[in-house]
Amino acid sequence: MNSLRIAVLGSTGSVGKQALEVAKQIGARVLFLSAGRNVSLLREQIKEFSPDAVSVRDEADACELRDDSSVKTEVFCGEEGLLTCIESLDVDVIVHSISGLAGVASAVLAAKKGCRIAMANKEAIISAGGIIFDELRNSGGELIPVDSEHSAIFQCLMANRGGPSDVKRILLTASGGPFYGYSKDMLRDVGTREALAHPTWKMGPKITVDCATMMNKGFEIIEAVRLFGVPENKVEVLIHRQSIIHSMVEYTDNTVIAQMALPDMRSCIRFAFSYPDRFEVGEDGIDFASVGALTFDRPDTDVFPLLDVAREAVRREGVYPTALIAADEVAVERFIDGTLSFDRIPDVVTAALNEVRDRPVDTPSGIAEVIEETKRIAGRIAFCM
Repeated sequence: MNSLRIAVLGSTGSVGKQALEVAKQIGARVLFLSAGRNVSLLREQIKEFSPDAVSVRDEADACELRDDSSVKTEVFCGEEGLLTCIESLDVDVIVHSISGLAGVASAVLAAKKGCRIAMANKEAIISAGGIIFDELRNSGGELIPVDSEHSAIFQCLMANRGGPSDVKRILLTASGGPFYGYSKDMLRDVGTREALAHPTWKMGPKITVDCATMMNKGFEIIEAVRLFGVPENKVEVLIHRQSIIHSMVEYTDNTVIAQMALPDMRSCIRFAFSYPDRFEVGEDGIDFASVGALTFDRPDTDVFPLLDVAREAVRREGVYPTALIAADEVAVERFIDGTLSFDRIPDVVTAALNEVRDRPVDTPSGIAEVIEETKRIAGRIAFCM
């Protein structure tokens, strides 16, 4: 497997950095990297992995890298440069860890390549899943989810020779975030420092805030519907504070298959690289005696209403799953910059979904229009709160 050739989209983010750790561990060759604005880290990655090409967001950053005599690689910039590089890639695996809706166009193009996508961008699956899976069928490519929960479900489903009709329930586990057990009144005064203090996972600020509102779990409900072909009412969320069971599948005979591991994204990335085989690792696994107990609870959807908002969005389909993501991006940005209180994030998202104009969304340009419209609406609503 040390001949594996990979590309990492979003290499300076949390998942991208861990993907490169795994690549180094297994001796894979890294042929392409893309990054946003963390040029200093990208420069270190270029020196360590010697990719054939890299892409950055801004022209100024591209010029900085091109002027660096220690950088011996071709440098592209902007979305056009990124898409040009993806189109010319000849790799075995594309790790897609560009965060948010900014990763939709690159995910659609990656699906046309006929290789494996190790997918860590849930927004692309939610808003453009139909397009992506059509392209994968046409190209002969495949998608392996890297989210810990959906990687777990994927692995649990390996025990099933039947189809989705054999699945009684998907049990999607959630840590509960930093505000588990809080009341609505307690959420009124929380700030960014508290919201970014996730109890088990180390992630970027946007996804960490989404975990605090439980919007991230709402997204994962929709992602499970898209990935595994089950209706929304077969996806149940369970609070599991230990983050040892990453998700479970209950079959029609009441048998439950669970996937367990330490809370470490590298295991999901390794599996996406090695599937259907598994790499041997020298690290210790779970010490069940030290864990002691595994506990479960139901989420409080009165305190965390975005779970139900997500369910309603996927039931309504049309523009609503895409609009959900776009409205949430705006609301979280306003919270992080200090212009919106934490407890008003659900209000902005819900109000924006009630205003957006519904219509068929089945092309990348149509998705882009919904994103632009919803962000404009959500921005106006957030400004007035």
